[in-house]
Amino acid sequence: MDELVEILSNADAIKEWNEDGRIWLTVEQSDTFPLFLLQTAIKITNEPPKGIKAGLYKTFTSLVTQDFLERVEHENWKTMIFVMAFLHSVILERRKFGPLGWCIPY
Repeated sequence: MDELVEILSNADAIKEWNEDGRIWLTVEQSDTFPLFLLQTAIKITNEPPKGIKAGLYKTFTSLVTQDFLERVEHENWKTMIFVMAFLHSVILERRKFGPLGWCIPY
């Protein structure tokens, strides 16, 4: 990251780049992420859907197609896909509660 910040902060190096060039970064929340990159970047976020129903809807309308479901002929394939999508939606929904309810002895 330090090397990237050094390159991007050098105006002469940027002039050598193609005008149509872009750098895409994807990061998790971090305290050590360079502030310079955040200040000079265009930020695009993809927020998770609110609720289990919305999460399942998003999965089955954008990611899982009929062709994908018919690709495998195993009798439990569609059930497994639904269970994984449901589990993913539940985990996304539970994130807002933090560690409460996850492996905490009472």
